[in-house]
Amino acid sequence: MSNLLPVSARWTRLPDGLDVYAAVPAAGAPAATVVVGMELFGVTAWVRKVCDRLAACGYAAIAPDFYWRTARRADLGYDDAGRKEGFRLLGHLTRDGVTADTEAAFAAGKELGAGHARAFTGFSLGGHLGVLAATRLPLDTVISCYGGWTLDGGIPLADPEPPLTPAGAAALAEHGTLLVGLVGGQDFLISPDEWQRLSKRLQQGGVRHELTVYPQAEHGFLCEDRPASYDASASDDAWQRILEVLAQLPGAGSVAGRQEPASPSAH
Repeated sequence: MSNLLPVSARWTRLPDGLDVYAAVPAAGAPAATVVVGMELFGVTAWVRKVCDRLAACGYAAIAPDFYWRTARRADLGYDDAGRKEGFRLLGHLTRDGVTADTEAAFAAGKELGAGHARAFTGFSLGGHLGVLAATRLPLDTVISCYGGWTLDGGIPLADPEPPLTPAGAAALAEHGTLLVGLVGGQDFLISPDEWQRLSKRLQQGGVRHELTVYPQAEHGFLCEDRPASYDASASDDAWQRILEVLAQLPGAGSVAGRQEPASPSAH
């Protein structure tokens, strides 16, 4: 039987100009702030639904519009045109901008009454952004769902040095960050070799980490709005893992027993 909370959610513009989609429990203080890192396609309806889902489980879920300096509230289609525009917008992101926007999102969560714990849950590009932010900011947990370009680069934001250089791994270890990685075994962006090298880099750097592979799943397997790559079984297990990890955040014990339906629904 589920024990979900009513949710209050809306777009808001922060003092520095950043737009965020913020979802919180409609009553009571959120247990912690979870910054939700968008996919390449922007803060889409699916990303907003992820925020609502996390808020129903007791968190302040804040999705920054990381593209805001170039295009406001981009919500791109899951097609070639949307992907092309997404990469164009991605090319304008800077490490300082990502860091500032992440910090502002956490401050927004605090203003909404969330506990002091800070987590970042990102999807594809958002997974990369979470890892990048954690090398610069003291985060408790980063959950990177098929986040690419962290080890070998390949986008302007990750060149000439991607986030998980030995120095980047050392920063994560110094911050005490737990890095949780979820990937599909059929992912076109992250090869099994890269995943193994990632594990080795984290081990050598002393980074607390948990890496999980879903052998039959493809890139983007969590997004039910893309039926071609969505994997219901892998998604259900991944969501269970995500919520279990978040429930371990300092001060989040009050939501540890909260359950939800396997299939998400819009609020």
